[in-house]
Amino acid sequence: MMLISVLDWARHLGVAKKMLRQIRQLGTYRLHATDGDIGHLEQFYFDDRDWKIRYFVLDIGTWLHGKKVLMSPSAIIDVDASTKTINAAFSKQQVQESDDVRMHKPEGLEQPHDYSVYFGWPYYLGLNAFNDPHSGSIPDSAHDSEKSKTSEQSFRPAYDEHLRSSKVVSRYHVMAVDGEIGQIEDGIVDDETWTIQYLVSTVRNRWSSKKVLLPTEWILWVNAAEQNVYVSLKRTKIITAPAFDPEKPLTHDFEIALHDHYWEFRPRLDSTRNSDTSLSSVVSLLETLERRDYRSHKK
Repeated sequence: MMLISVLDWARHLGVAKKMLRQIRQLGTYRLHATDGDIGHLEQFYFDDRDWKIRYFVLDIGTWLHGKKVLMSPSAIIDVDASTKTINAAFSKQQVQESDDVRMHKPEGLEQPHDYSVYFGWPYYLGLNAFNDPHSGSIPDSAHDSEKSKTSEQSFRPAYDEHLRSSKVVSRYHVMAVDGEIGQIEDGIVDDETWTIQYLVSTVRNRWSSKKVLLPTEWILWVNAAEQNVYVSLKRTKIITAPAFDPEKPLTHDFEIALHDHYWEFRPRLDSTRNSDTSLSSVVSLLETLERRDYRSHKK
């Protein structure tokens, strides 16, 4: 059967635009199916090696009957901040008929293959086209759904120690190379590639406290047993980073300031994220820095 690339189609029409968004804010948005509102995003599960979101947990229950289901990033058409709506490529009935996800599992999911991704998508590590979070492809028939289930059953990986819950990690401590410096509170995600770009952290020393953004490129590893996020920076470097105000939009100028602080005018090359979006962001950033340096030399 023919697969419909909903996301590519929407971007071709100019509907979907890349934005950096706070994870907690996304949790307050309404999830809009093709025929009406259906619930909201409760949390994300992401891989701490490349910080890409593997799937979302949707809360579609009521106060009388709670229900949570999984959804692939491929199903998101766009995010509308003006209406606080996340538009997805399925109907309310399709969501309501999906299996409930049992959430009482360890952070990395004790048996992740027990949970098929919503609506016939295979388990998120499945070896087929639906595994690509950027493809935008969705099954358009029961035939595709059954085919996905067969593929899922033939590939059942073990417990994934790199799979992390955004809700759980948001309580972890920040460990610099010379000691603890603060606590994770939130994350900033690119809604086009669905990659976490920054972690929002409250950092403090004996004199002050503020919120800063930690680029995920600087994170060495996440330790669930210790509830720590280890960062390859010194405490002084983190505490002196530009202060982040969650109530204000994350502007390009602020990202320039972050680059100046963390990379000291060296190119921010992201070797772990193979995407055109990351490359274009680097090029745009370098062009801005070059123009600014040119103006300063003319003065």
